[in-house]
Parts: sequence; C-alpha cells; structure tokens
Amino acid sequence: MTKTDLVALLSERAAQHPERVALRFLHDGERHETVLSYGELDRRARALAARLLEHTRAGERALLLYPSGPEYVTALLGCFYAGVVAVPAYPPQSLKPQHVGRIVAIARDARPSLLLTERMLLAPLTMVKSTLPDLAQLALLATDDGTQGDASFTPRSLGGEALAFLQYTSGSTSTPKGVMLTHGNLMANEAAIKSAFSIQDDDVIVSWLPLFHDMGLIGTLLQPLYAGVSAVLMAPQHFMERPRRWLEAITRYRGTVSGAPDFAYRLCVQRASPQQGSELDLSSWRLAFCGAEPVRAATLHAFADKYTASGFDARALYPCYGLAEATLLVTGGERGDGLRTRRFDAAALKANRAQEAADGQGAVSCGVVRAQHQVVIADVETGAGLPEGSVGEITVAGPSVAHGYWRNEEASAHAFADRVLKTGDLGFLHQGELFVTGRKKDMIIVRGMNLYPQDIERAIEDENEAVRKGRVIAFGLEHAGEEGIAVVAEVSPRVQKLIDPAAVCAAVSELVARQHGEPAALVALVQPGSVPITSSGKLQRAACKARWLARELDVFALAGPASV
Repeated sequence: MTKTDLVALLSERAAQHPERVALRFLHDGERHETVLSYGELDRRARALAARLLEHTRAGERALLLYPSGPEYVTALLGCFYAGVVAVPAYPPQSLKPQHVGRIVAIARDARPSLLLTERMLLAPLTMVKSTLPDLAQLALLATDDGTQGDASFTPRSLGGEALAFLQYTSGSTSTPKGVMLTHGNLMANEAAIKSAFSIQDDDVIVSWLPLFHDMGLIGTLLQPLYAGVSAVLMAPQHFMERPRRWLEAITRYRGTVSGAPDFAYRLCVQRASPQQGSELDLSSWRLAFCGAEPVRAATLHAFADKYTASGFDARALYPCYGLAEATLLVTGGERGDGLRTRRFDAAALKANRAQEAADGQGAVSCGVVRAQHQVVIADVETGAGLPEGSVGEITVAGPSVAHGYWRNEEASAHAFADRVLKTGDLGFLHQGELFVTGRKKDMIIVRGMNLYPQDIERAIEDENEAVRKGRVIAFGLEHAGEEGIAVVAEVSPRVQKLIDPAAVCAAVSELVARQHGEPAALVALVQPGSVPITSSGKLQRAACKARWLARELDVFALAGPASV
C-alpha cells in the first residue's frame, strides 16, 4: 500500500532494514562520526515522541533550536511520530538583539508550546527567554538530558493532510512567514526529487547544508530517509571553515549525490586546492546539484575544470530550481546531462522576450518540471498565462505546493490563490526547459528597461578584483525622482590597505555606465559581514537596501550622487 506520510514510511524502513546505515554525522567535519541505523532512528523517534506528549498535545507546535547534528534529526522525527508540528530554526549566534530578534519573531508567529534544544544551549536560551515576554511562557526541553522515553510508543496515524512542519522563509524580516508543509507535500516532493535525481539503492548522499533550511532538510536529510539510502552529514561551519572538507567527505565515503548553492562551488574554486593535503577522488560523484540562488555557468565550469584531475565528471553538474513554498524541487534536468546553456538576445530579454542568438547572453537551463506538477509563465500584472519564450512570473501547481503561510491569510491569498503558487521569480520556458532570470521584487527598472541585479553583480565580480566574490549586491534606488542602480560591495581589510577606494568606486560606476548607459546612482564599499545573506548563502537585496536607507551599513567609501 502506498504510504501517505513519512512516519509510516520510516517505520516500515526500520522494520525491513533495521541495521542499514541511515545517517553518518561528522562532528568535526572529518572523521569523528556518529552512525545511526534505520532501526536506531526509529527507536529514538518513538522514545522522544512519548516524552513530547507528556509536555504538549498533538497538533501543537515545537520550536527546534539545535546545531546540525543527530539531536536535530531525533527532534524532527520525534515531532513527526507524536503528531506535533515541528518549527525548524537555529540557535542565535549571540544574545544581541539582531540575532535573537528572528527567533522571537518566529515564536511570536508560530506560538509554539515547546522549545526543544540540547543541554549545552539550555543556559543561554533560558537567559534569552527570561528577558523576552514573547518567550516567557515557552517550556524548554533538552532532548539529550539522558531521560529515556518509551521506545515501544506507537506513532500516530497521520495521513497526507496532516501538517508536518512550518518552514520559515530565510529572509531577515520582523514578520517572517511560516510555509505550511503537510506530509502529503513532503511525500510528493521527495518522490519528485528521487525521480529527478534518479536515486538508486547504492547512492550515498553527502551534505553540509543546514538542516533547518529547505535544501538541507528536505533535499539531503529527508530524501535519503525517503529513498532508503545512506547520507553523510556535517555542520555548515565545518564547510565554511575549510571548503575542502566537503570534497574529502565525498572522497572518503564514495558520495554519489551532493550539492549546494552556487557560492559553495565558487569557494571550492577559490579556497580549496586539489593538490593540497590528501588526494581527492571525486569519480564517485554522479550528481552535483546546484540551486537556491542564481546558477552561474562560469562558476560551474570553473569548478569542473579545477577538479577534472580529481576525477570529477562535468556531466554530473545538475542545475535545478525550487523554493520552500513548493516544498523544495520544482524543475531539474536528467542525471548525467551536465550543464545545459543557451544564448539569448540581451535586448529582447529586456523587452521580456527570449530569442536565441549566437552572440547573445548566456543562460543556464534549470531543467524541466517534474511529473504531476505544472509550471506556467504568467504576466506579472494580469496573471494571465504567457506563451513559451515570454518572460514573466514563474507559477507552480501540483501536490508539492504548500498550503499557505501560517496564520497569514492575506499573504496566503496573494501567493497561493487557487492552489497555484506565485513564486515571485521571473523566467521563461524554452523548448520545455525553465530559465530563471531574476526576482520580481529585485528587478531594477531604468528608462523602461528591466535590469536583473544578478547580471550587474556578476559583471562587477568578474571585472574588479578588489571586491569580495559573492558579496556584491545591486538594487534599485530612487534618486532625483528616477530609479537608479545602487551597488554595495564588501572589501576585505587586507585589500583595503592596497587600494584607492575612490578609484574602485569609479571603476564600478564606469562598468555600470558601460553596460546600462548611465553611471551607478550609488557605490558603497563596506566592511566584511555588512552584506546581508541568508543561512544558505543567498544575497538579501531588499534587506541590504533597507539597511542603506536606515544608514546601518558599515561603509568605508562612498561615491555617486545618491551618496550625498
């Protein structure tokens, strides 16, 4: 019988293959590991579910605040088994208001009855809780305190319509939106991922992606559990400290499926040397997915070129497109097809038409829509469907589309009208393949032309060595009654000592003028850490613009009329 929820599926996996390795956690990002079988995962989930129902009721929410690790997985599955709605989040970096504020906003919106964490975080979270009225009534429970629940607990029968968890969007806002994902959403999207990635019984998934984020949670934690294969996981900080650890884990455990946003591949090109230390063998890597931010052909080509000698096959490259509101995956190619690009006339794209041209602007295909789902390109203003080759808003329908935003009827009605998701992303279909051009809210309109900030950012990174790669943001800024182009770029302290800031600002403005017919309205060079990004590495253009307008950016050099 077809399983309708993850609880039934995981219980069956544990019964059929209790000794099969489900997860390996690399606590140091290298060799210190915890190994969990399907049987042990099931036992832990049952025991915690029994404990949870001593403190709350099925249908209530539980806020999860853990670093990436085995306790996070136990807490998530324990919630599933108890019928408690999980709210995945992450511990604040510090007790500073800007770090605590997001947790408070999520708690205010989700109204959880429990906060689940581990012992080492109890003291700081208790301190946070005692000073914030929104958290005062929230019960704290350390799930690793040695208390054993009843491992013979019988999980609830849930069904596809049961709410599994709230996935809070990663943007930094005082009013975060919790995407309501049911077990039916999860089962449909995991089926789509398994089909798109052609997951086989012998696949090994390797990941450092954060478990509270949709790509890491659904793509690299729940997918192996759904497919019945093994996964090797490490914490994001271990990758960020030394990107080569990702590639070493693939080598050591013969990983076949792994991936990340564009910036991770870029870091491996910039900071990880194939010749450094132990030899890499990436010949087992059969699918290297890339999504969650604009997929840059130059980045992936550079990665493939650098690691060909280490056995990496460029045919493994796999651009894809998805978002939390559609659970995760929407489109993807075929395993083994590699990076597929086309060239389109730049002037036609600005006029919302996609016309192939031999000397045109390169674009990366994000593949085709998966079975049982539909993608329609819609007119931004009217919502009417557009013919193939027209640029418009990407809309999605199908069983993976979420049931709206938690306690936010207005936002739900706008984004999920008639169970059709308005993604806010812009793109077009060409020969059945999806090409993403930008985000509707990030678009810059200058003299009636649609400019995509990703293009401006990429050009600046390519031509100016002073700026930090992946830390350049462009956004529209009104000046003298007209929309202009603003650029904010981080520069490292070492480079600051070597450059003339005015010359760098002038070069950036000149590049913008060359490309778009007028200089930048603003160029701001800022200190490292000033450019806001999400937990998965995506640039937050709206947040950056808001910080500029509030004069909250750590600026050390300014140029342009809008800087006055």
